[in-house]
Amino acid sequence: MTEAAKTILKDAAKFVIFNEQGTVLASNFTMDPAELKPLQALFNDRDDAIKHGMIIQGTRYEVHRHHPPLVYGRQMGGVPEESEGAAVCKVEAGLGGQPCYGLITYQMPNISARMVPLLQKFCQEHLEAA
Repeated sequence: MTEAAKTILKDAAKFVIFNEQGTVLASNFTMDPAELKPLQALFNDRDDAIKHGMIIQGTRYEVHRHHPPLVYGRQMGGVPEESEGAAVCKVEAGLGGQPCYGLITYQMPNISARMVPLLQKFCQEHLEAA
């Protein structure tokens, strides 16, 4: 799965694919396991997701869109052209019959309009239970 993610999500700065138990299935960086549960919780309540944002490697990303199975936004501060986006996709009936998640971060000139559909397509093709 890591090779497929590297190919399909090649324009993502970072990616991590994980399941409901917090087991990392594929990644191109080291994610703090304590940050995985809050990413799963993004899908529980829209207002909480927007209020608390996403924390990835200690960096806060504001949630701008909450449209399950997708939640995405952008890290704020600094120059807008240098900000980084982040997106999480949830697959309810994923591998092993349990929910699975895909997370990416992306930098300009890659924008959510392009990167979020790539993430969703990857998750549908590689995480949905057969």
